[in-house]
Amino acid sequence: MSTLLASLEQYLALRRSLGFKLSSQESRLRKFIAYAQARGQHHITAKLAVEWAEHQCGPRTWSSRLSTVRSFSRHVALTDPKTEVPPSGIFVPQRRPRPFIYSDEQVADLLSAMPRLHPGSFRGVTYHYFFGLLASTGMRFSEAARLLREDADMDTGTLTIRETKFGKSRYIPLHRST
Repeated sequence: MSTLLASLEQYLALRRSLGFKLSSQESRLRKFIAYAQARGQHHITAKLAVEWAEHQCGPRTWSSRLSTVRSFSRHVALTDPKTEVPPSGIFVPQRRPRPFIYSDEQVADLLSAMPRLHPGSFRGVTYHYFFGLLASTGMRFSEAARLLREDADMDTGTLTIRETKFGKSRYIPLHRST
């Protein structure tokens, strides 16, 4: 096993012991190490990290990819003095666009149009109720998509959201009209 790969395993074990999941970061770092090894590199350099960040992706991800390598290189630099930590600020971080907030009328128009999209099918009606649930509860799309029948308690008027974005569960009260 290469030194970088051994350092990655150590880094992932340490960070996971602190509660981080690191699923996307692990994948990125494995690709970075493969990129380094394909170029005969055994140490992380700022130049290598920047080249990899720009490799096979668009500018929207460059900052994030370099940030992932920067965190890993700080860890590696503790035991490998030849490791360079890439500086921050090389790429402009990409921000999410500001969300669009629909008015009550727009939500009503959207919901009334859904059943007409797929006449004779349950798809339009399903979309109608799905987006109505999102609009009335403020749930995340992924949370609503993962709901099971047993997550709805109609006696108490609550939904149980399991394994939310941060791995916790929560309850959402439902208005009687919902």
